[in-house]
Amino acid sequence: MTAEERKALATKFIDNLHRRDKQVFADNITDDFEFELMGRLPGLERVRGKDIFLQKFVPMIEQGFPKGFNFTFGGAICEGSNVALQGSSDTVAANGRPYQNRYHWYIRFEGDKIAQVREYADTDHIRKTLID
Repeated sequence: MTAEERKALATKFIDNLHRRDKQVFADNITDDFEFELMGRLPGLERVRGKDIFLQKFVPMIEQGFPKGFNFTFGGAICEGSNVALQGSSDTVAANGRPYQNRYHWYIRFEGDKIAQVREYADTDHIRKTLID
């Protein structure tokens, strides 16, 4: 897999958090896949395993953001099996509150599949929008 192919798949994966096609996730992540929001918020623990991601995490984001995220992507950098991607969202949460966040995602590949995603975002904004 080339660097450009990794960047394209990383972007497709993150954009699918908006679209939520479970087959896109299933086809492109490893069985021991990990997704972690790099902050400490109640209920947002590290997700480990493809099945848990598909059966618990995806429905959770569908419930919290029924209109998706409406991502806009900035730069993407690939070095070896690692991709760094920047972006922002502009949507409304299920509770009716506006949600605009900025992100940096670290995506690690094993072969042609995504093994790990770390999402860096404004966790205070997440808390104020979803918890408070």
